[in-house]
Amino acid sequence: MLATTVHADDDHEEHFKSKHGHHQYNTAAPVNATRKTECGSCHMAYPPGMLPGKSWNALMDNLPRHFGSNASLDKKSEQEIRQFLVYASADRDTRPLRPAEAAKTNIRITRTGWFLHKHDEVSPAVFRRKSIGSAANCMACHSGADKGNYDEHAVRIPR
Repeated sequence: MLATTVHADDDHEEHFKSKHGHHQYNTAAPVNATRKTECGSCHMAYPPGMLPGKSWNALMDNLPRHFGSNASLDKKSEQEIRQFLVYASADRDTRPLRPAEAAKTNIRITRTGWFLHKHDEVSPAVFRRKSIGSAANCMACHSGADKGNYDEHAVRIPR
């Protein structure tokens, strides 16, 4: 069994040190195969801990108009994914969200206080680069994002 160590960084947020010594924010969650397949077919399946349950519910309620696309699912898949997202949401551990922010219904991770704070030194023009596309493309700069690894020492911003 692998043990992880909890550390505090200069932003006073919890993160974990993996067996390779890389820091991982506590945004990873157990894998749900349906979510990975369905959500991951269009974009990275974002860690559920990045939004509170009410935000995931609002997002799931609007799948026919999911950020300009129809992401409708069959009832069984929708229920399974919703249950997983709400169960593993930021409500279980308010990091990276603060309690006051967790009370809001925000379906855009890129508009959370945590995301804005962590990216405050990144110009909006950087997110618009063709190699990145938008702030929602975590994998462009964080190669381990799909596994919950947002180690700022491993960030590589493409040109």
